[in-house]
Amino acid sequence: MSLKWWRSTGEERAAATADPAAPAGPSGSGATAPEPDGSDGSDGSDGSDGKQDTEQDSTRDTATAEVVAAEQDHEYAELPTEAPRTGPLSPLPAPLLTGVPTGLPGMRADGGLLRGRWIAAASLTGTSHLLHGTSGQDVYRYTATHDGSGLVLVVCDGLGSRPETAQTGAGLLASYLCEAAAHITGQLMARAPQDVLREVLATGNAAVRRHRAAVLEPLTDSDLASTVAVCWLPLPAEGDGDGDGGSEEYRALPGHAVRVGDCNVFTLAGGRYEAPFPAACEGPANVVTAYLPCEDAARVAEYAPVALAGVDAVVVTTDGLAIDLFDSPSVRTWLASRWSVPCGPARMLDSLRYRRQGSHDDRTALITWSAPVGHTPRLEP
Repeated sequence: MSLKWWRSTGEERAAATADPAAPAGPSGSGATAPEPDGSDGSDGSDGSDGKQDTEQDSTRDTATAEVVAAEQDHEYAELPTEAPRTGPLSPLPAPLLTGVPTGLPGMRADGGLLRGRWIAAASLTGTSHLLHGTSGQDVYRYTATHDGSGLVLVVCDGLGSRPETAQTGAGLLASYLCEAAAHITGQLMARAPQDVLREVLATGNAAVRRHRAAVLEPLTDSDLASTVAVCWLPLPAEGDGDGDGGSEEYRALPGHAVRVGDCNVFTLAGGRYEAPFPAACEGPANVVTAYLPCEDAARVAEYAPVALAGVDAVVVTTDGLAIDLFDSPSVRTWLASRWSVPCGPARMLDSLRYRRQGSHDDRTALITWSAPVGHTPRLEP
């Protein structure tokens, strides 16, 4: 078992109104947790006139303003954001950059068309790293298969217990997995998708181990350990359908995902989330029992089909963001609104700038929208 990052045991109190964007847990129902709305636990539904709630809201607004003012007291400028702030928060000091030569950039973002589908991604280094001057460890990659049958989305999350090397393993693994997945054919996926994706994991895993032995001695597999999620999504054949997303046969095709560890996949439709994999493990410490590279990648892999009928977007995330989606109604609502249209890189970065009590891990989201290029909404400026 390897420790990834320490997580607060505090939970958000549930919103007083029904949440329209609750993600599905293992049973398919929305997994929600309480969201803080006042020290006395009142939700305004006890017949009171709401005055106390108004006073509590005013107090929270004042506290948030004080935190923002304290953060802006540093001698550098940052753009404002409308991203929400949830729970009691302390002002953040100026972020510390890592001196580790293997450190990753603190912010990465992409947005654009790939084979007629809009893809956007963003990765932000977590506050736990910024406070201590260590590197973030999330990596994302994407590709299209050589035969044009599908998109491949990959996220990897290096284990925090290896602060100087795990991000190197995450980057290597993500790149090797994309290289292996590019050779997937639609025919193979139609026959045995689970076997195909497990083989992709095994191929990428073996490549990382060969690289380590040839270039990175004396590092061990655990020095490069990371969790991973790979998602394959079908693309319509060229000329298939009338330009509205392909034929009926294509639109009935599912996607497929495989993971090792606690990265996750979500679908978003009409502001609601579904999760083919279960929520990340609970507890004060996030402990993973499976990661790559390892001796037998296929044995530790977990497979799930991804239903795409009526889906607006597919989101692949590392666990830092997945936990916030499972546990926080405010985060779910905020991200559903930001991701309701295809995002450019700056919008994707801003979507992850929310603050939430106890949320300190790196945040990474890799998204593709279902609308084809001819029906992609105009991006907001």
